[in-house]
Amino acid sequence: MAITNTTDMIARLETFTKKNWKTEPSDIKALRRFKRPPMGTLPCVIYANFDTFWLGENMQVLRDLARKGEMPVAELNRAAAALVTRHAARLGKWKMANTVKLMNEIVGYFSNGGAKSHREFVDVAHAIMIALDRVNTWIDGLIPWAALDRKLKLTPALR
Repeated sequence: MAITNTTDMIARLETFTKKNWKTEPSDIKALRRFKRPPMGTLPCVIYANFDTFWLGENMQVLRDLARKGEMPVAELNRAAAALVTRHAARLGKWKMANTVKLMNEIVGYFSNGGAKSHREFVDVAHAIMIALDRVNTWIDGLIPWAALDRKLKLTPALR
């Protein structure tokens, strides 16, 4: 059953955030082991990192439009549903089942009326950003950025 009430949606997001705050989520444990030939593990982790990062960025843009009242609430809901759908499909490639399940619930919320006011949209956007940015933090922590930087040589400029 889809969540149609903003208070219930925020409560669901807060529960997800609390569950995944202190200990590594099962999705991240699975991502550590996920390999897709011929890439191996690291590219999958980097793509998942980008997917969660850019969803947070997209939600910030929509939140800012809601704060300023520059977009009708119905259009904010529609845009949010479309963006979350796209990112859920991408994260589904990396078998992040619990995160994708939550994202599908978010899509259901936005598709079935979603926020009723700009204020509600801002509140739910904040809760989404916190929940999914926490997942992003776990993913980002898997990437050995400093070691990669020390070993990586960028290709020379093309002439």
